[in-house]
Amino acid sequence: MNPSALTVFVASLLPLAELAGGETAGSSTATTLLQLALLAVLVCANGFFVAAEFALVKVRLSQVENLARTGSWTAGVTRNVLSHLDEYLSACQLGITLASLGLGWAGEAVAHRLLEPVFGWIGFPGATQYVTVPLAFLLITFLHISLGEQVPKIMAIRSAQPTALAVAVPLTIFYKLLWPFIWVLHATSNLILATLGVRVTAGHEELHSEEELRLILAESAAGGQVTRGERLMMENVLDLEDKVTRQVMVPRRDIVYLNNRRPMVENVALIAESQYTRFPLCDGDLDRVVGMVHAKDLLASLHSGKPIPSLTEIVRRLPFFPETMPLDVLLREFQKNRTHVAMVVDEYGTVSGMVTFENVLEQVVGPIQDEFDRELPMIIRRSNGRYLVDALCNLDDLVEQCGVAIPKDVTSDTAGGLMVELLGHIPVPGEKVRLGNHELTVLDAEPTRVRRIEVQELTPPSAETQARESAKGPADDN
Repeated sequence: MNPSALTVFVASLLPLAELAGGETAGSSTATTLLQLALLAVLVCANGFFVAAEFALVKVRLSQVENLARTGSWTAGVTRNVLSHLDEYLSACQLGITLASLGLGWAGEAVAHRLLEPVFGWIGFPGATQYVTVPLAFLLITFLHISLGEQVPKIMAIRSAQPTALAVAVPLTIFYKLLWPFIWVLHATSNLILATLGVRVTAGHEELHSEEELRLILAESAAGGQVTRGERLMMENVLDLEDKVTRQVMVPRRDIVYLNNRRPMVENVALIAESQYTRFPLCDGDLDRVVGMVHAKDLLASLHSGKPIPSLTEIVRRLPFFPETMPLDVLLREFQKNRTHVAMVVDEYGTVSGMVTFENVLEQVVGPIQDEFDRELPMIIRRSNGRYLVDALCNLDDLVEQCGVAIPKDVTSDTAGGLMVELLGHIPVPGEKVRLGNHELTVLDAEPTRVRRIEVQELTPPSAETQARESAKGPADDN
């Protein structure tokens, strides 16, 4: 109700007030308008403190700090409020309490003043004292909940940043004026919390667990704030600490390495054929790794015209990492050592593989194919709906792309290792394993390892077939 409508409403009640006897029209109007104005101020004050409380809790400190860096004065004030959030929340609670008490005191009087002549006019003057009090209570409760609570609360939640910026300055003034009372309230609250064993923090904390971050990413993707690819990359970054080097390394038998016991011509030919740029240099075999040879170093030496008696003349240091090292740690080690290649050793110190920076990066952005890559994808979906899977495929990819249910007690990292572990021996082509609603068949194998697997999703039995099988019951021995 706007002020002009409120004035018309009050003026329409003046004849009734005169019939009830008592005050003159002028004094009654002035008193009623003052009481209504006080009531409106208290409702607005209550709404202000409610909006301030929810906006300060909801707003992100990072947003306010970004605005403050641009020179926004109100953002600077808001940042100061958020850095002392508990104290300012105490100020909000004090303001809400004072406004609510004021509404209860002033609201009943003004409602009684407006309703009393109405009951006198309709012929029930004796019922005034019994009816106006509950009606006044209901009216003030309605105003308090709707205008003083719900509206500012919803507004603050939906527009947290603008609301926080708008309330910061007046809230700061209120805080300064009533600081002694607010300090007592805040100190008392902290004492009670400490007694209950609750950690008291200063300022506005924005700490999220990994699961909360995943939920935020999912909600942001659903709302169109991030793309599906961006969400997958960020989730893959969170997954790095759960994966180890063994899961992404090039296995020992697939490593292309140089041997300083071979003639230089053979090593150069191997470099040209393989089209890699970094090679482990070994003294005979992979159990005697000398270091790493970079093709650029070899090319520069050949271009200079100076003979190279041995590849050890251009060898670089090659770090060794355990196969159990988490990928996030491995990534930092690559950065610290300023290298893109490392050898992987098992618990006995034997070389079990080689890992590259690209192997780690692919766990975040997906497969990276350059102009020299000729290998097929680890998982290929055929036209018949079945999957052709490389035995070196990571089990996480097998689960994600094919939907295979992997038993929790499996210790293998690859699809080939899974088949060997479940069958208990190195399988031959044609051997099968069923996992849930999927059947895994060995297509290609060597005497020492599996090479290719086919994954087929089995059609679940229809409801009619299940009902028929259930109706048969156990076989009758008679």
